[in-house]
Amino acid sequence: MKKIIILVDVQNGFVKTDYAEKSFAKIVDLLSHDLFDTVIATKYWNEPGSIISRFMDWYSLCTEEEQDLRPEIKKYVDHVVLKNTFSSMTAEMIELLKEVNDGKLPEYVFVLGFDTECCVLTTATDLFELGVRPILLAEYSGSHDGPKYHNAGLVSLEHLIGPKFIIKDDDIVTQEDIEKIIRNIM
Repeated sequence: MKKIIILVDVQNGFVKTDYAEKSFAKIVDLLSHDLFDTVIATKYWNEPGSIISRFMDWYSLCTEEEQDLRPEIKKYVDHVVLKNTFSSMTAEMIELLKEVNDGKLPEYVFVLGFDTECCVLTTATDLFELGVRPILLAEYSGSHDGPKYHNAGLVSLEHLIGPKFIIKDDDIVTQEDIEKIIRNIM
């Protein structure tokens, strides 16, 4: 089975606080160990008149600079999927997952990124509802609004997808570490 990871919204506009920077540093370290067969990054884009702008008065991530992936991860990314929704599980993402997994949805997908309480949560939940085991790497995720929101997302995810799919180990550096995680969730 191929080891696929989705990097949810690891973009300049989300990684801009000290708390988010700490999570981001862990992501860069994880990717440097080359543990995944396919790395997919999502890019959230916002624009004037979007649902989130109209309903929530939120106008961030409207510029190319904010929307761009953090430069430190670009060299690790195999595919980029654009989205203007919380969830990364767009029709394009579903087709890409099938394409990189020999024509069928994978049994599991690793997930990390920003913001745990929004886009990471909806991505993991949608994967779960598609019958794909979401392996959320909690210590490699975060919220630009701080630990309160990150932790709230984790608590909600425990009820939505189950605690066994939330990995709280921040020392994932070898293929053996990845294989152990997979064995524990299967």
